[in-house]
Amino acid sequence: MLRFSTSPSVRLTGDVDLASVLRDLTSDYTLKGMFFARYVGDTWATLSKELREPPPSGKYHAFESYPMSDYLRLFDHYARARFPGSTREAYRLVARGEVEVFAASTLGKVAFAMLRDPGPALLRFPELFGAVSKGAAIGAERLGPRSVAVTYRDFAGAPELTVGVLEGLVMAFDEEASVDAELDPGRRALFTVRW
Repeated sequence: MLRFSTSPSVRLTGDVDLASVLRDLTSDYTLKGMFFARYVGDTWATLSKELREPPPSGKYHAFESYPMSDYLRLFDHYARARFPGSTREAYRLVARGEVEVFAASTLGKVAFAMLRDPGPALLRFPELFGAVSKGAAIGAERLGPRSVAVTYRDFAGAPELTVGVLEGLVMAFDEEASVDAELDPGRRALFTVRW
């Protein structure tokens, strides 16, 4: 069982084992290209050799689906370069920005126009994530006026990245989040978000 908690004042320490994270991903786990674009940089020629399905030009199309494993490789490279030191904290900090990427899309603008605070946004997280990704089975339920539980069956990925996305979603409403993360050996994951 892996457990950890975050709050605005708590930094995560340690390294993310990317090889282990990639081992748990199935080949049908995908993510829309809008999340890839900001990670393609000067090192594309080298990085593209490590990817399963790199676009020849290095240009990802916003609403095309690409392998999640490719996203994680690009994300990992960017996070390590952007925030040297603790890779876990780097993942968390970079992932917060993924909400801004989604909010800038047509789908994101429509979704955020209907949301006024973190509670409804977190409750809609499974639906919103399902619109841009394939492969994750996610649920959400309200625990209290300022608390929502987000659950995953067969969790695949880095929990620090998920924590960052959930924090970013709360931050989009000018609030701060604390998150308790629990992952069991059966790959069930629970993220309890409070703000």
